[in-house]
Amino acid sequence: MESYTKLYESIEKTAQCIICVENNNVLLMPFLKRKVNEFFDFETAYGYGGPIANTEDQEWIEKALQGMWEYLKIERFLCGFIRFHPLLQNSLYCGNIIKTIPNRHTVAVSLYQSEDEIWKSQITSKNRNMIRKAEKLGLEYTAEDDFASIKDFIILYNKTMERLSAERFYYFEDSYYNEYISQMNGRGFLGTVRLEGKVISAALFMYSEQYGHYHLAGSDKTYASYGVNNFLLWNTIKELKKRKIKEFHLGGGAGEAEDDSLLKFKKSFSKDEKDFYIGKCIFNQEAYVDICQKWEKKHPELVPIYGNRLLKYRYEESAL
Repeated sequence: MESYTKLYESIEKTAQCIICVENNNVLLMPFLKRKVNEFFDFETAYGYGGPIANTEDQEWIEKALQGMWEYLKIERFLCGFIRFHPLLQNSLYCGNIIKTIPNRHTVAVSLYQSEDEIWKSQITSKNRNMIRKAEKLGLEYTAEDDFASIKDFIILYNKTMERLSAERFYYFEDSYYNEYISQMNGRGFLGTVRLEGKVISAALFMYSEQYGHYHLAGSDKTYASYGVNNFLLWNTIKELKKRKIKEFHLGGGAGEAEDDSLLKFKKSFSKDEKDFYIGKCIFNQEAYVDICQKWEKKHPELVPIYGNRLLKYRYEESAL
């Protein structure tokens, strides 16, 4: 968790972690701290995170969280934004302390079953047909622990983001990938799909002792009908099983809609849906409202796009 959060450090954002300890109980929450005028704000790193504890004592967890918020107020924090973890379901023990909001459904693949059982019970028939098609077309999968094809991946990923008209937030500098490789050494790999030696689809994956995660992905649209992404994820499922991972989180769709095409694609690998929640907390209401009003007056054209976001004041025209 520490190494992942540090991936998102920058000149403006500093990775920090608050730890609450009492007797044998420990609760911690890593986040990114940023200065806002004479205040600070925080957000958890891109993806999934939030507080985590070594106890299920709800009363103690709430007391620890309350202590965190009081500390953040003293330290002149304006507000904070949390992306909770769908597998850990850590939003459940925060609901009495901060505002938690359901955002979207995500998909997880249970890897407790045998490979054959996963194939028959979790993968849809249409998906299986696409995977078979990819195999017949001669596609080849490799899990690269050395990230040898990272440059090919970056090109595919950036082109995919351009095709989807993604916000600048979803683009990363080369330094990010270098740091990812360094931080995820032994805990991640680059999954690639090749056709006649050419990388046509690739994705970054990370894993812990129990969970595997689908991070970033890119593919050549020319080969979309080949079942290339179906083939990529199915072979990654098999690879993670070999590494003794118990659950593979695919994430959710590109948006919040239930008919989102990316979500539908992921659901073809599993019926097991996990709820993704976000959390919003404001520590200084008066100052927060003042900063937001000034932002709205300065950037009226951005209000329809980012006006509902807690950290709306961070956005400039360059974010589009």
